[in-house]
Amino acid sequence: MLSSTKLSKREEEVANLLRMGKSNKQIADVLSISDRTVEFHLKNIYKKIQVSSRVELILKLGGATQGLETEKPGVSTVDNTGQIADNDDQLNSRKGWGSALREVAAIIGKELRMENRLDTSTRSQANTMSLFEAIRVCITQYAEFSGRATRPEFWWFVLFVTLVNAGLSYFSEALVGAFTVAMLLPLLAVGTRRLRDTGRSGWWQLFYLVPIAGIVIVGTVMALPSISSDTLAE
Repeated sequence: MLSSTKLSKREEEVANLLRMGKSNKQIADVLSISDRTVEFHLKNIYKKIQVSSRVELILKLGGATQGLETEKPGVSTVDNTGQIADNDDQLNSRKGWGSALREVAAIIGKELRMENRLDTSTRSQANTMSLFEAIRVCITQYAEFSGRATRPEFWWFVLFVTLVNAGLSYFSEALVGAFTVAMLLPLLAVGTRRLRDTGRSGWWQLFYLVPIAGIVIVGTVMALPSISSDTLAE
């Protein structure tokens, strides 16, 4: 599947750097191009590989970016091995799921650690929470709507639910539905705690009922920094 994907030389470079966990700005710096040019190449890559997001692209690439063919004018791109079949492709996708999950988690972790370094003047010990710590806390506080939750705690848990759903979709939509229902209450609970951490009511999550715009509104609020306890008391 990926071995027959035609990418230009520049697109292959962008894909490989993305696969290494580079942000758009870092890719632009390495290739000496603008951020807009990186976005342009990414859109072309999404179209050619038939994905719609950065995370989905990384998951689909897995460990196979070195197998992407470079598009060469006047030369027909063919499968060098001549042995790749649909069934093998599906098997490889499932085998690579575990490594892809760890890689995506590492990429998001880099972004969170970078954010924490830029915010050292107000950072608390809770803001250094890891993916597995966030999962443990959110599952332990399954239906706990009181208290507060930091940005890493909320976004790590959202990432966990998203990636597990993506993995389950390889096997059964019924599994996706069951897992989503099971995680609905802890998602609402950590969302309420995160909103309280920004000084807002958990009822803001009702905006989820508004198509598209509601997700944007709530997502923007969830990304706001924590406010001090003194401010909440006022």
